[in-house]
Amino acid sequence: MKIRVEIDPRNDSEEEVVIRCNTLSEEVMMLQKQLSEIVSSKLKLEVYKGDTVLYLSPDEILFLETTDTFLAVHTAKEIYSAKERLYTLEEMLPSSFIRISKSSIVNIANIRSVKRNITGPSEIEFAGTVKKAYASRNYLKQLMNRLEEKRLNK
Repeated sequence: MKIRVEIDPRNDSEEEVVIRCNTLSEEVMMLQKQLSEIVSSKLKLEVYKGDTVLYLSPDEILFLETTDTFLAVHTAKEIYSAKERLYTLEEMLPSSFIRISKSSIVNIANIRSVKRNITGPSEIEFAGTVKKAYASRNYLKQLMNRLEEKRLNK
């Protein structure tokens, strides 16, 4: 694998990293994942608590859910609101975030346990808080696979 950096002084748009390959090998996928993690580690999510604007790092977030009126961003102690759409944040947030229902995304890094329910949503508990989120049956298998992947990679 060769690595090349091209500097273009005429480029005034956002920096872009392009990976050219003839097949999507495991090495290329790992490289893509590592680059994504580096970019998203610098991400700060703009949230609101009343008239106050705060900037949260993704590690602080337990889960996000849409309500009738706003997007709720849950941390261990607080609930904030955000102006972005859930699908927009899903694309921006690091790979530790995964959709668990049509209206929720969870940070798997903070999950303590998943109580499976075959007839309804499964209950997700988080470390260091009493807050809970619920994964719909349609998204549960993907969530469990990601948690298993995380467990094996530690």
